Amino acid sequence: MIHYIKQTYEELNICKNSSNYNRKNSDKIDYLNKKFIKPWGYEYLCFQNEKIGIWILHINKNDQTSLHCHFKKDTILLPLCGSFRIDLYDSFKILNECEMIYCPYNTFHGIKSYSDKGIILEIEVYSKDITYSDKNDLLRLKDNYNRDKNNYESSVKEIELDVNDSINFHNNSEFIFGDSTIKLISINKNDEIPNFNNSLINIIIDGTIVANNVYSEGAIIDANDKIINILSDTALILSISNNYYVENSKIIYSKIHLQDLFTFKTFNTIGLTSGCFDIIHIGHIDNLKICKSYCDTFFLCLSSDKQIKELKGKNRPINTIFCRTKLLTIMPFVDYIILYDEIDNNNEKELDDIMNIINPNYWFKGSDYNVKDIIKKHPCLKNIIIHNNIPKNSTTNIIKNIQNLEKE
Repeated sequence: MIHYIKQTYEELNICKNSSNYNRKNSDKIDYLNKKFIKPWGYEYLCFQNEKIGIWILHINKNDQTSLHCHFKKDTILLPLCGSFRIDLYDSFKILNECEMIYCPYNTFHGIKSYSDKGIILEIEVYSKDITYSDKNDLLRLKDNYNRDKNNYESSVKEIELDVNDSINFHNNSEFIFGDSTIKLISINKNDEIPNFNNSLINIIIDGTIVANNVYSEGAIIDANDKIINILSDTALILSISNNYYVENSKIIYSKIHLQDLFTFKTFNTIGLTSGCFDIIHIGHIDNLKICKSYCDTFFLCLSSDKQIKELKGKNRPINTIFCRTKLLTIMPFVDYIILYDEIDNNNEKELDDIMNIINPNYWFKGSDYNVKDIIKKHPCLKNIIIHNNIPKNSTTNIIKNIQNLEKE
């Protein structure tokens, strides 16, 4: 999915009235192989030519960049790991892995990470009279850290990139970020054109090609477009694939993420449940499929590792939150997985907050729970459905059976 943002009259007016609008370009600085520490995380430049600059941003959970714009470059934002809120001048978008937003110059945008290890690709497409990354080509409209409106260098701490963290697209041709794989594909004018059908996203970062149209640097090529010819001597294409982008888009990382989803999207009949789902077994599968049969959209709250330790003991969970999430996202009858960390297991305050955000039509639990106790903790619930658990099917029993086999 690609969101193309249109510039508003208000944005253009703000930009033209800025003292920095007609500023001279800053001197060219070599940003490669350097890491820039920011209040929200860090970033580094990994590719640059006279048309394109590619930065990788690592943004801490619930932290965000300023709401800012550039006067001389367009910006493409593309999540590699996690989900992000992209704030615009008068609205916002939620971006999941391998979704994109294209912001032309003089268009305000800000980036907030919902996830712990959010990594997002920022591609600068130079325009007007600039042929390199001028980081002071900047106007901040809103900033949580009260930084200078127009200055980059004063807002960062520069350090050398560690050799283990060194990412430089000029030196290598393939990089992996979580489930996303980036390949740089170089094609000479007389080479056989490769098939890009296995890639989700293809962006020209050098050269000019002919497909359905004539495309140059910064152009996004649909995977189904057949490249007919290369007009330049060579072309370099940034090709991105991710085998789990659909499944990963099901993950809700926080209550803030959940609230934004409900602001942004309307749902019909909603079902909700919660649990540890430590070792997935037939009882889980049966009950989850039944839950989905009651509703159009089925949400599942997944307990954190810390919460499970408090509930089940120091040797639990068997499977980490990462593994449990991966298993649940591939189930077609689970629409969203909400990651949460209960701070009060007796009163379930965090879970109650989630219920009040979602306002589910149905709440589902197994027969080891009863309606009276559920209502006492969660009076907001409308319809509570209790499923009969399959006898002797539980994570605890599975663990006991394994331990007995080891003794034998």
